[in-house]
Amino acid sequence: MTTTATISANLPTDIKDVHIQNYINGEWAPPTNGLFLDKYNPATGQVILQIPDSASADVDSAVKAAKAAFPLWSKTPVSERAAILLRIADLIDENSSILGTFESLDQGKPVFSAIHFEMPMCAASFRQFAKLITDGGIKESESRLESMITPTSITQPKASITESVTQHIAAGVAGLITPWNFPLPMVCFKLAPCIAAGSTCVVKPTELSSITSFLLSHILHAAGVPKGVVNIIFGSGLGAGEPLVKHKDVKLISFTGGSATGARIGALASGQFKRVSLELGGKNPAMFFDDCNIDHAVTTSIRGAYTNQGEVCLCASRQYVQHGIYEKFVEMFRQKVRSDIFVGNPLDPRTFYGPVISQQHMDKVLGYIRLAQEESATVEFLVNPNDIAVKGVSSDGRLTIEGHEGGYFIAPTLITNIKQSSRVMQEEIFGPVVCILPFGTEEEAVELANDTEYGLSASVWTLDHDKLDRVMRQINAGLVWGNNWLNMDQDMPFGGMGCSGNCRENGKYSLEFYTEVKTLSRHVFD
Repeated sequence: MTTTATISANLPTDIKDVHIQNYINGEWAPPTNGLFLDKYNPATGQVILQIPDSASADVDSAVKAAKAAFPLWSKTPVSERAAILLRIADLIDENSSILGTFESLDQGKPVFSAIHFEMPMCAASFRQFAKLITDGGIKESESRLESMITPTSITQPKASITESVTQHIAAGVAGLITPWNFPLPMVCFKLAPCIAAGSTCVVKPTELSSITSFLLSHILHAAGVPKGVVNIIFGSGLGAGEPLVKHKDVKLISFTGGSATGARIGALASGQFKRVSLELGGKNPAMFFDDCNIDHAVTTSIRGAYTNQGEVCLCASRQYVQHGIYEKFVEMFRQKVRSDIFVGNPLDPRTFYGPVISQQHMDKVLGYIRLAQEESATVEFLVNPNDIAVKGVSSDGRLTIEGHEGGYFIAPTLITNIKQSSRVMQEEIFGPVVCILPFGTEEEAVELANDTEYGLSASVWTLDHDKLDRVMRQINAGLVWGNNWLNMDQDMPFGGMGCSGNCRENGKYSLEFYTEVKTLSRHVFD
């Protein structure tokens, strides 16, 4: 029997040894069209490797492999599926340093966070669903109904009993399309419940950060995932993602990313009646009342604004502070960012955040900063004076970092004195930019927080427990924190409202998505 002690993923440790190929039916292959895309290091702006620019032919091969693997995998005993999930988790743990280092290089996030926070999350996803299916998975419903039937005569009804139960069965081939801000965690977040439920899949990672998804294919292979159960196709959204969504044999689509792309996916899938899970963007409010623990609140609000370069769908990018503490809060915020936040090389353990993902995305974020300046808002770049790596700040906040002059770095940006109606307050920026505005009453705070098309998350800060409960219940968001941010229970549902999506994921909610439910109703004869 193969054990975790006898398997090895043999992952490369040098970027020069990484040659990304599609993973189809248990084998690696270049794209059939022979085309590749340049992948840029966001910290330097230099090309570090190429990824396949896959097209519909590659997608079709991957879907065929997943479809062929489905009958056997869906009938594989739960114990065997769980054992494979646990081997995957162990291999992720064994290779966490390699995976985290490449994740940092590929995406721009701090290497410490990638290794010590995100890689354990990846392993935990597989362990969570191994345990969940071993413990019984989704609890089936049962009923016993006494009724009257007429077995032989219309005029002489007879009492009977009908027993009904539900059965969850694997749904089929899933298309998993993942974002660039948390590349490997988001793949694992979708992949683990999919294969735990007995479904098979084609994964399409973002073309902007594909390295760790490729390395994961080697881990899946080493862990004994059968051929065709998981296939990974690399390429652009238009070239590979759209054919995957439209493929007739793909029964369900799980997508995490921007709202505009989510709307496009929903439209493409609706004509074929596919099941679609959309986890989209956010413009998340945080409300700080006069009676909050201001030291804790300010520290956490900074994390909520700038973690992962602000490239977090849950970032608290709109912060509302009650008048009584507004000036003190903002000044504490300024001073703490300037003293504690270091921006620069993501491989430097001192770095709090690194570059944003791409030139295009940097231009988008800087465009919002310029818009705020044009609208006469107060825009401050809170650069740490002790950050000797920072050699310059442009008028719109771009940083020049010594040794990384071509990187996509943006200063920690604070915007105040801006109108609630501004696009800067209403649209997702997805960068190290936060707006802080004052409010007066509890009712005004709720109104401001709900004044958005999004509804992913929010946080409320007060030591008054009644107020906390009252306000939290009035916020239109799928996830509302009280006196904390980003504390996640992996068994609780996660998802948004409005332009933030239509799904609920995590735990049994994810298993339900990757399964079909049947009702089995039978008559019990005397």
